[in-house]
Amino acid sequence: MNAVTPRRIFNLRLKIFLAMGVVAVTVMAAFIVPGIVLRRQGVVEEFQAFVHSAAGTAALALAGDDLARIHANEDAAMPEFQRVRALLDNVRKIDGLTDREIYILRPLDAAGATEFVAMLQRRTFIGDRYTIRAENRAAFLSAWSGGEPTTTAPYRDEHGEWISGYAPIFDRAGKPVAVIEVDAEMSRISAKERNILLASLGLAAVAIAVGSLPGLWLARSVTRGLNQLAAGMRRFQAGELGVQVETMTGDEIGQLGAAFNDMILALGEKLALLPYVSRFTAEAVRRSRDDPSLLAGSEQEVFVLFADLRGFTRFSEEREASVLVRELNQLLAVQADVVLSAGGDVDKFIGDAVMAVFLDQAHAGGKVLACARRLIARVHAETERHGWPLGLGVGIHRGRAVVGSIGSATRRDFTAIGHTVNLAARLCEKAGAWEILTTDAFLAALTAEERAAFRQTQPIHFKNVQQAVTTHRCALELSAAAGGNRPPL
Repeated sequence: MNAVTPRRIFNLRLKIFLAMGVVAVTVMAAFIVPGIVLRRQGVVEEFQAFVHSAAGTAALALAGDDLARIHANEDAAMPEFQRVRALLDNVRKIDGLTDREIYILRPLDAAGATEFVAMLQRRTFIGDRYTIRAENRAAFLSAWSGGEPTTTAPYRDEHGEWISGYAPIFDRAGKPVAVIEVDAEMSRISAKERNILLASLGLAAVAIAVGSLPGLWLARSVTRGLNQLAAGMRRFQAGELGVQVETMTGDEIGQLGAAFNDMILALGEKLALLPYVSRFTAEAVRRSRDDPSLLAGSEQEVFVLFADLRGFTRFSEEREASVLVRELNQLLAVQADVVLSAGGDVDKFIGDAVMAVFLDQAHAGGKVLACARRLIARVHAETERHGWPLGLGVGIHRGRAVVGSIGSATRRDFTAIGHTVNLAARLCEKAGAWEILTTDAFLAALTAEERAAFRQTQPIHFKNVQQAVTTHRCALELSAAAGGNRPPL
């Protein structure tokens, strides 16, 4: 009796078509179910990062000496109050806040009693008392005494659910004089997220109902192959960049698995390169998908800052290579964090030097100066803590530079080039330890109070610069006890 060969009713293409329902359920379940648990925490972390950044950035731009002169409603007519209000309004517009969600308080005691110093409402109430909520008091006092921005956990009042951020404001002597508070109402986003989650759950329920029936007829090899691919995708999304799936079958599913493995290897190599790419480069590449001319290069007004370690050559001769790289990376990481928090971009690391670029925007000069001071304070704190015989010199220049994709077809950088960059580098070479050396062009972007910290030097002849350049020097006095918690403003 001859064996009966089973007739092939379903080909692989039809099997995959029928399996789409099951795959859809598997993939959606992998994202939606964890999302139900984790989305709430994700929203909280997003809001905390928002208020932390908004409060910290605003605090760097505010002048503590102005706030120290504001005590009563009569002071609302003072230019100091008007400057503070203008800065607050600019932050409010940038971060999409209402006029009731950003204001400045002055602590009165350790029990949470404060008084209002500056606000954006038409009716001022300077000097009015305000008691910090009990659940927010620890974060508020930590910002005041610790010198760093803090955020609260979510809390609810009669107006909704909120997260608040606090950041201290310092006077020129480095003494905290007030605290800026930024509030964000979570309910504006939470309702939308809840609707999206409910819609996703409804879609998942429909997919399960539709996909379960044809899923009963799927071949074991197909479901196993698809499940392996889905698991590999989840592992890759979880951070396992070297994940590979088994490709035991020789059909289209096996070919898909092999292609997936090749794709993961290629993606892993590309993702490993991301830390070597500046933020401006990544943003330019992203925007160039809609406008390819962005990479061609354009002339822009920028601030260029160079920071270079003093005494590093002798320092490097006394250390093993692995130790030297680790300690240098530690110092460069500190400087990169300061530049990014100030709104700039680390264009490149040149040995032990850092090149940073800031776009010339409103109040950018003060932010760049605050960044330079904080760079010196943070590096000084690190060198004091480890006993390293190093210093930091900073050079800053403001002007036009060509910003674009520079290089060959096989190796390119998105960077800034030109006289502005070269002069900033030369200024850095001439700056002494714990000094900032700059030009007239940069000083023109500062307020009178900020310019007062600089002293004009004799004109300096720089290499490849035809005429002598008038420079201005700001030497920062730092003690071993100064630490790195805040810049010496």
